[in-house]
Amino acid sequence: MRWTLRIALLVVAALPLFAAPAKFEPYVFKAQDGQTLDAELGSFSVPENRTKPNSRQLTLRFVRFKSTSAKPGHPIVYLAGGPGGSGIGALTTGRFAIAMALREFGDVIAYDQRGINRSEPDTRCTEEYMVAPGAPLERASFGAAIADAVRRCASRLSTVDTTALNTREGAADLNDLRQALGAQKLILWGISYGTHLSIATLRYHPEAIDRVILAGIEGPDDTYKLPSDQQTLLEEIARLAPNRDLLASINKLLRELEARPKTVTLTDPLNGASADFVFGKLDLQRVLADMLVGPDTFGAMPDLIARLEQGDWTALGLAAGRGRFGTAPSLMSIAMDCASGISAARTQRIAAEAKTTLLGDAINLPFPEVCAGLKFSEADDAFRGPLNSNVPALLISGTLDGRTRPRQAEELRMTMPNAQHLVIVGAGHSDPLFLSSPKILDAMKTFLRGETIRERYIELPPRGQG
Repeated sequence: MRWTLRIALLVVAALPLFAAPAKFEPYVFKAQDGQTLDAELGSFSVPENRTKPNSRQLTLRFVRFKSTSAKPGHPIVYLAGGPGGSGIGALTTGRFAIAMALREFGDVIAYDQRGINRSEPDTRCTEEYMVAPGAPLERASFGAAIADAVRRCASRLSTVDTTALNTREGAADLNDLRQALGAQKLILWGISYGTHLSIATLRYHPEAIDRVILAGIEGPDDTYKLPSDQQTLLEEIARLAPNRDLLASINKLLRELEARPKTVTLTDPLNGASADFVFGKLDLQRVLADMLVGPDTFGAMPDLIARLEQGDWTALGLAAGRGRFGTAPSLMSIAMDCASGISAARTQRIAAEAKTTLLGDAINLPFPEVCAGLKFSEADDAFRGPLNSNVPALLISGTLDGRTRPRQAEELRMTMPNAQHLVIVGAGHSDPLFLSSPKILDAMKTFLRGETIRERYIELPPRGQG
């Protein structure tokens, strides 16, 4: 009897731990356009830190839209970008219509990742920072100011284990979500950071994923952006800008600001208080890098450059001044990127490219300096290495996307033999990757039927037309 009991205990100990079934309650989902839909608010529990015994449990939440099919397939889980975006919040926008259309294939899950919106822990920061206005922006001072605010936030939220805010834990959460739903597999539908999380899930839990739709690809080692990608997009913008040698103008302005920083008096419209701000080369580089999201943001770049060439430095002050102060990002947002980190080879490449490109490394501010603001668990080289996966994938890129360039999708496609790449010619980051043409949804449906997409390129009309 004693041996029988001992063997039984050994068998139980060897079994994998399965997540408890998800809990559901009725929920009325309301989209931003006023549409409402009866849905379900679901929740399930996961360990906060799977590397620590007796870690506390977190409650993660999602909204489930039931499938319209009599025989639904695998659940489709929407993963927002950021990191720090809410899946529930994102599907209240124009993406709601896409989510509704995809219900013909299976339940659609609007998922809040750990530390975001309805999911625990609360990682929101209220701590403010300010970079001294009396000197041009410098990488060290900017990063240190935000890092200090992040440290103060982490101290206030002392119960949050920031070393557990990383993408590998997020991937394990998705596997637990699958089990909590009682699903054999999941279909992942992600954008930007959501693609980074999807790739980690394919790496560490391949058995859990049936197929993926990934838009705006952030590959395993793409957390830190390449200066050459920013330069390439600047050159494309210059080509589109009529009658203007935009690159030469930017170069001239950067040289002038480096040699002679400009003082601009800015007045707070709410209280009338005024202060002098000094702006230099990095201030303009950061402003231009922030504009390189897509046509909706960089469309104003030629006008800004023209104003600066005419000596209207107030235009720079209005654009750059707001970046000198603010509220610290959430701990989740900072910790996830710090934990994904950067390989040694990419570090060297960024440093070399920064010396020969107009905007240098401004796109990555305030990283890596901000990472000094909290404890985090940095991924290893295996996490950032190439992904080899046979899982079917639809990769979506925009040619004018300044955050996730099409070449990143191509690099991923080379190691995913069952991947198809759809390029949206003229699309920037975020919404345009899903909403700029009805052909995108058609391609997504074709892919979910297990078919080959009919066209690899969708060309959008020029901005302001169509």
